[in-house]
Amino acid sequence: KRNTKVIAISVDSHFTHLAWKRTAIKEGGIGNLHFPMVSDLSKTISRNYGVLHDESVALRGTFLIDQGGIVRHELINDLPLGRNVDETLRMVDALRFYEKNGEVCPAGWKPGQPGMKADSAGVAEYLAAHGQDL
Repeated sequence: KRNTKVIAISVDSHFTHLAWKRTAIKEGGIGNLHFPMVSDLSKTISRNYGVLHDESVALRGTFLIDQGGIVRHELINDLPLGRNVDETLRMVDALRFYEKNGEVCPAGWKPGQPGMKADSAGVAEYLAAHGQDL
């Protein structure tokens, strides 16, 4: 629906990934995912994206990379903090909106809401009309 590719990367082996996938969610596994899992045993990817912790484990990172290979959004959570899939989808939608319309998505923007032009006049116009909603 969003023409987006999801890739999971961890510092665990592909054998561990397979075991996670074969284990039911109710039993602590992840079930049958519909996107690839990449094993980063060398920790190169984790190190390059700044999520490698104590040279042994990767923090929970989410990266939104545009079609030109530019990281447009990144969120790195400490180990005890989970991610929010709805927020990730909102960011994908915001990037698509920007790419299509050339307008900035303000704080709290959701699909169907207006964007704003990325200049002082556009910000002033947006805030005059929507500032009370922020």
